[in-house]
Amino acid sequence: MLNQLLCKRFAITTPAKLHVLTLTIVASTVFVFASSETAQAQSAESTQSPAAVPSESARKDDEETASEKANAAKNWKPLEGSWVACQFGGDGEVEIKGNSAKIAYGDPLSGIRWEGDVLRENYEIALEARRTEGYDFFCGLTFPVGESKVSLIMGGWGGGILGISNVDDNDASQNATTQFRNFDNDKWYKVRARVTDNAIECWIDGKKLIDQPREGHVFDIRAEMEQCEPLGVAAFQCDSEIRNMRVRRLTADDLKPQNQGKSDKAASKTDAATKNETKQNETKQNETKQNETKQKESK
Repeated sequence: MLNQLLCKRFAITTPAKLHVLTLTIVASTVFVFASSETAQAQSAESTQSPAAVPSESARKDDEETASEKANAAKNWKPLEGSWVACQFGGDGEVEIKGNSAKIAYGDPLSGIRWEGDVLRENYEIALEARRTEGYDFFCGLTFPVGESKVSLIMGGWGGGILGISNVDDNDASQNATTQFRNFDNDKWYKVRARVTDNAIECWIDGKKLIDQPREGHVFDIRAEMEQCEPLGVAAFQCDSEIRNMRVRRLTADDLKPQNQGKSDKAASKTDAATKNETKQNETKQNETKQNETKQKESK
């Protein structure tokens, strides 16, 4: 039918000429269709926004963030397996589980001591602590400073003193590190202490509160804390809980002055992440307990 129409339209009398004409028309149609498709595609591309290219500063920020997270996470080791209960005399019950401990009210002291290997220079130690009942210090963290040692006291002298004992023979209530701070019962506090060649630094909840130079100073602990040396945690006439005890050796990069701020920032981010994770776990545990209680009551 198509051939007859073409013959009449173009006065074609031979099959060969008809075949050539048919191919020409088909080719023209394909070309027109392809050109239309190409034009539409180019039009669509012209209306789209160019792909966003990260700026140089944004790329560097991403790289620094990844580096900070890596620095914060590396080298931390849980302190578990070598804890024992102290023997102060008048001790309360002590329950040790992994790198956590419950320390009951002592008269006046209860605590735990680490009997494994310890780091003495260029290291950090971290933990979480809370007072569940009582009014005095719930975290007396004793740790090495070279061949000496000190105790970080949280909530001493009736609950309001934060500081290091001893600096130049003066305890936490009467030296340059002395601070007045309230600590709430049943609240977890994140604690981190760092010992370098230059200083003793301490953070509470990611905020640096103590920066004590070492040069020209003498360090030691009070006599009643000797049961905790070289590394331990004690509580004075209160119930307390300690968890997530860990330690890490500082790297050469950590000790570079230009990297100190980054290391602090990264460690604070890690503390915040751990705190959020802990809070989520506690929420799940509470929900589980509530569901179990409801099931028991329904029965």
